[in-house]
Order: sequence, then structure tokens, then C-alpha cells
Amino acid sequence: MARKHPRPEVSRRKFLAGAAVAGATTALAPPAAKAAATTDASISAPRRPSALPPTMQVAVAETATPKELPRIGGVPGSDFMVDVIKTLDIKYLPSNPASSFRAIHESLINYGGNKMPEFLTCAHEESAVAMAHGYFKVAGKPLMTLCHGTVGLQHAAMAVYNAWCDRVPVIVVGGNDLDAAHRRQGCRRSIPPKTSTRWCATSPSGTTRRSRCSISRSRSCAPTRSR
Repeated sequence: MARKHPRPEVSRRKFLAGAAVAGATTALAPPAAKAAATTDASISAPRRPSALPPTMQVAVAETATPKELPRIGGVPGSDFMVDVIKTLDIKYLPSNPASSFRAIHESLINYGGNKMPEFLTCAHEESAVAMAHGYFKVAGKPLMTLCHGTVGLQHAAMAVYNAWCDRVPVIVVGGNDLDAAHRRQGCRRSIPPKTSTRWCATSPSGTTRRSRCSISRSRSCAPTRSR
């Protein structure tokens, strides 16, 4: 029996081709819309630069000549320490200049006349300690060196370890913070080379006592030249 309403004939090839074109159009539509939205947003809100130019205060602080720091009244404690160092009969003081011990550096030059000890400017803390190491091997007398707080001691740690392995005495003075309220107490700043040290003093009286004791003991173990 024939159907009253026959189904329309559909080409299978045309159907698959139409489905493929519709799928491709759907896949391309969202990225295009997203790109258009991004373009509109960039036009409406200008992009901020990654690095802002410095302000007038920052430019002056970085390029202007630093002003002299205010000086304290009376006799500074660094002059007293220079008197202590002169009693130890130390001839040279190799060191890399740093801000944490600028007071004693100034006293060594102006108050002490840069004699006994004579300040020797070095480019690195490790070379300064190495000079003290070699000087004792030749002259049998220890030298003193000044190191910047924490960072300078870390730079000198390897040379201090070398001197310790060679049983050579070296007097190392580490700088500290200028503000006593924020200053680290004890020997915390000497933690990197602390395993290679014999004595650690933090007060002027302790520095004087231990320095004289170390000097006397180091001279007793000084190498003798063979004739």
C-alpha cells in the first residue's frame, strides 16, 4: 500500500557537507568575538608602563652628593679602640672599606695617623684575610682586618677557614649597625666563620682583653726560621 505523504528525499552527501560547514563556523565565532572584546578594552583603558619614571625626590637621592652625617659630641669610642689596637703592636691592617666600621676607619687615619697599624685598602675581604695569613707565615706576627657586618664576614669566611686549617691566628673585627636599638647582640653576625674562631668579643673591655691574650698566644706559636 502506498504512503499518502511520502518522505522527501535527502542527499546524504549534501547533509554531511552542510554539517561540516556549520561546525566550522561555530568553532571560529568565539575567538573572533573575544578578539573584538579585547580590542575594545585596550582602546578604552590605556596600558600602564611597566616601569614608572623616578620622582624628583628619588632622582635627587640617587644622583646628588651625600650630605655629611651628624657627629656625636665628645671623644668617640673609635678613638679608644685605636689606642687599644696600637698597644697590640700591629703593623698593618688590610681591609675592604665599608660603612659599618667607617668610624674606626676614620679614627685610624686621622686620630691614629695611619701608623701602627697602617690601613691597606683591599678589593675583597677574602684577599685581606689572606694577606694577614701570609704575613704571619713570614713575620710570625698576626695582623688585624676589618669586615663589613654579615656580608663582609661571609666574603672572608673561606680565608678565615684557610687560616684555621693552617693554624694561623688572624684578628677579624666585624662591623655592626649604627643604631644600638636595632643592633644584633652577641656574636650572631659572625655565624658564618664562627666554627673557625677561637674567641669572640663584643664589648670594648672584652676586645682589649681577648686581643692581648690572642696576641701573646699567637707569638708563642710563631714559626721559626731554619738557618
